[in-house]
Amino acid sequence: MLFYGSMGTLCFYFKGLLISSYPLTKKKTLDAYLYHGEHLIYQSKGKNILEQIRIYTNFCNKIYRKKKNNQKICTDDHIYFLYCLTALMRLKIIHNDECNGYMCFTKKKKIIC
Repeated sequence: MLFYGSMGTLCFYFKGLLISSYPLTKKKTLDAYLYHGEHLIYQSKGKNILEQIRIYTNFCNKIYRKKKNNQKICTDDHIYFLYCLTALMRLKIIHNDECNGYMCFTKKKKIIC
């Protein structure tokens, strides 16, 4: 399910599968969403970076398996997936490409005939 805001939608993909969608508005911008990964890394300061990477990757894989098997993913898991995926992108473990990362879509304009 895609969630559209006044400025469009932000979709997060992992291993080529759409996992989460978030609305884009004037206050909820792309930079605001991407900041969550940086914030997670900062909050984990003092912990082994390889351990952080392992935990973030394991959680993303867990959510991927749930999505692939059509299991329910709760809202908190979607939010933590956003944090983990953007943290992995910030650490340059995952690159924003055609299989992993995010895509922004603008809101559709309705044409009235």
